[in-house]
Amino acid sequence: MVKLAFYGGVNEIGGNKILLEDQDTKIFLDFGKSFGVWGRYFEEYLKPTSSRGIETFWKTGLLPDIEGIYRPDLLEFAGAPVHKETAVQGVLLSHAHFDHAAYISFLDNDITVYCTPTTQKVMETVQEVGQRELENEITNYKPRPLLRKDYKKPPIKRKIEAVSKKFKIGPLEIEPLPVDHSVPGACAFIIHCSEGAVVYSGDLRMHGIMGHLTQEFAEHAAIAKPELFLCEGTRITSIENHGEPYVKANSAKVIEETKNIVFADFSWKDTTRFLTFYECAKAAGRKLLIPFRTARYIQVLKSVIPALPDINDANILLYQEKCGSGTYDESDYTEQWKKSMLNAPNVARADYVRTHQGEIIACFGYFDMLDMLDIKPDAGSSYIHSMSEAFNEEMAFDERRCNNWLELLGLPRHQIHASGHAPQPDLLKVINTVKAKTLMPIHTEHPGKYEELGIKCKMPKCDEEMTL
Repeated sequence: MVKLAFYGGVNEIGGNKILLEDQDTKIFLDFGKSFGVWGRYFEEYLKPTSSRGIETFWKTGLLPDIEGIYRPDLLEFAGAPVHKETAVQGVLLSHAHFDHAAYISFLDNDITVYCTPTTQKVMETVQEVGQRELENEITNYKPRPLLRKDYKKPPIKRKIEAVSKKFKIGPLEIEPLPVDHSVPGACAFIIHCSEGAVVYSGDLRMHGIMGHLTQEFAEHAAIAKPELFLCEGTRITSIENHGEPYVKANSAKVIEETKNIVFADFSWKDTTRFLTFYECAKAAGRKLLIPFRTARYIQVLKSVIPALPDINDANILLYQEKCGSGTYDESDYTEQWKKSMLNAPNVARADYVRTHQGEIIACFGYFDMLDMLDIKPDAGSSYIHSMSEAFNEEMAFDERRCNNWLELLGLPRHQIHASGHAPQPDLLKVINTVKAKTLMPIHTEHPGKYEELGIKCKMPKCDEEMTL
């Protein structure tokens, strides 16, 4: 009998943690962070801390209290019993966004994570350039408690298997199929179970430049005659369908009409959007200014995405931000990946950018406002916000703060974005192509919308086991 249990991703966008069991084999479909639940208890200055370990996450419902799945070091630290063997055999990770991947950090390392080679590189690079926290130790981790004497010990590498073809976990035969999304490497999965195929969409869209991948996935999934389709529905209530050409054309217009510097605010993991602004910069005869963090990400991802430029490209500048002493002293840049860029021929600091504003598009956003302040944008500069508009209370707070900064800096705001999620017409196209016997809406705040549209559904319920 095939069983499903939902520990996230139900009546919410993200936080997917779906447990599938068949013939004594258990696998999770993603194991992400629920930003909605997190925001219920935490904010910028009230966060879970490593010193309190895993207990905070159990108590607040951020993690399900399931035996046999968590890291032994975290269990021992919490005074909880440690299992002899894991209760779950693997995690199928659809893509590298934190609402699908982050809480892999807590899982026992004997639970193998299966993802595409590109997703593995994205996760490794994001962890390399980020600050280590208990919530983002996805590709490697340091056992807790982490004592000062252990800081320099190398982390433990997580068991990650990069997959691009059909593979097996126990009796389950699994097919990873690439789809288009706003982070590279995204895929859907077909899980061939004892009672038929289960299809898991992950996150997807058809209007991106690789939208054909989503169409091909849907057509391939239909061949399996699936019993169940677990389908994301982030934008099931939306019919807006802007694509990347829309972003490129409208951004190019703003750039053309802007005399001085243009700030482009977009998700730094989105290589498609990076290429859009890179091409806009080239067409306008400007250089694209990118922080070291973005440069390292592009440098690593180029090995799997050949269309990405070299970071020493003549059209790119690497922005050296002030750290530590505020004097650009080399000792301020402790990470090896930063040190490797300090002497690059295309490194630029705030004083250079300040005197060459009309020649530059800067990939800066909300968290780079202090760098914008260093640059001192002249009148006739612009800010392009190329991410989704606020759709919850926390994002609304951030948006107000961002607008306060823009007013302080004298920057007009231009909202130009194409979503990483399929709107209603494209979702219906995918669903009607897959033709599963049963549809379960996940990753949506409006699951009832499917039934309003005449689609027969079985509604998942959180913390409740269901059978296929």
